[in-house]
Amino acid sequence: MTGQTSLGLLVDQAFYGSPYKGKDAWRAAAELGAEWICIVEEAMELEPERLLQFRSDAEAVGLPISLTACHAFGLSDFRDVVRAFHLKRAETHVDLTRDLGGKVMKLLLGDWFWRAMWPEEAQWQLLVASVRRLAEYAEARGIGLSVKPEPMDTSLITDVDDLVRLLDDVGSPALQANVDVSHLVVAGVAASEVGRLAGRVNSVDYSDSNGTFHEHLVPGEGVADMAAFTEQLLAVDAGWIGVEVGPFADPENAYDKVGRAMARSRAFFETAAARRA
Repeated sequence: MTGQTSLGLLVDQAFYGSPYKGKDAWRAAAELGAEWICIVEEAMELEPERLLQFRSDAEAVGLPISLTACHAFGLSDFRDVVRAFHLKRAETHVDLTRDLGGKVMKLLLGDWFWRAMWPEEAQWQLLVASVRRLAEYAEARGIGLSVKPEPMDTSLITDVDDLVRLLDDVGSPALQANVDVSHLVVAGVAASEVGRLAGRVNSVDYSDSNGTFHEHLVPGEGVADMAAFTEQLLAVDAGWIGVEVGPFADPENAYDKVGRAMARSRAFFETAAARRA
């Protein structure tokens, strides 16, 4: 990765509630400096005509759909039938990613259930088995999976320790880590910890943090040491850098805020790259 870092935008989140919807939001993202977009769609409900429209709209605005995201909260459920359904659903999202021309599907996992009552190691092993099967499915289709940490205490994956453990236990080249800067800050994870993921990061959700709860701020407008995180992301040769801001309390101002977020993100990466040169 160099000073020419390719920056994308988590477009649905950034323009949520704003006047910019669908193709208009994608065009706005292109105007504001995004070089690709990440979208979130329910693959099991997507009609073929809608898929074709997505591909046509992406071509029209000149932005590839490089990443998608799947909320796969049931992969560690103790009931076989529930895990089987959620695995099938996640596989359908992998297929959607491929059909859209994407490269990576971000995987958002669920929570510990009945903590202190249900054995945690048993739930963890159910999770590992499901993610391993999904990784095998994704690898066969040329799609990478990116496990995303969540900052809630009940989340299965909250920090770098959890990410490393899951990557090691699953042991698939298709499975790598997502570094969500805001989430790690809320979880109290120092930027230096990202170095433990060298060679194992294939996507980044890049935003600032209030340091207390789940919120994605314009870089430079929160408490995160964005310079330190950016330097670490360059050092570990992180993959797709997605600017993640919003949803905003004032969505009518989303265009200006997204523009500021894109510009500041690029400035952070250019400054960090210059220091390394």
